[in-house]
Amino acid sequence: MRNLSEEPVHALQLSAPGGWDCFVEDLIEAQVSAAGRLDLTRLNTIAAKYRMTYEQ
Repeated sequence: MRNLSEEPVHALQLSAPGGWDCFVEDLIEAQVSAAGRLDLTRLNTIAAKYRMTYEQ
């Protein structure tokens, strides 16, 4: 997600079952984006641990 406006964005994330926060921490540590673009290969390597996949 990204903010395309000048105004600050506020969001509330509810996830069930829990654990999505751990996934996000892993993404941040792995730095899966460069120049504002996600590296889907690296993203999906981490996502597989949480039984998720991302497609573009």
